[in-house]
Amino acid sequence: MFFSDIIAQEEVHEQLVHAVQNNRLSHAMIFLAPEGAGGLPMAFAFTQFLVCEDRQDNEPCGRCAACVKAAQFIHPDIHYSYPVIPRKSGDKPISTDYIAEWREFVSQQPYGNAYDWLQFIGAENKQGNITTHECRTSSEN
Repeated sequence: MFFSDIIAQEEVHEQLVHAVQNNRLSHAMIFLAPEGAGGLPMAFAFTQFLVCEDRQDNEPCGRCAACVKAAQFIHPDIHYSYPVIPRKSGDKPISTDYIAEWREFVSQQPYGNAYDWLQFIGAENKQGNITTHECRTSSEN
């Protein structure tokens, strides 16, 4: 995804690019935005920008191997956490258990919200969670 694809987020784009140019990035970042404002697409564009091997005018090139992988949500250095539900009683699901569904969902609905995601995976009225099991598993990697 490209920064230029995201509507009305020029200031955030400039701040993120400035942070990269000045080597002022944290080891992890959380993107929080009002629903429909493009927080998730901005995070996708930013992660693609970070891994891009040939950045162009404050945008990822979109052509290098890293950009292609990032755009397909398969880059090995980009990790996602999102709410999930147990598939059966007693399960301790983690985000990667739903990675195929996640890739399909964000490809179809990059501006989707948590409710849309949970409906997409058939949660019905179940509450999705990012569990402590996932947090512990993620911190071990």
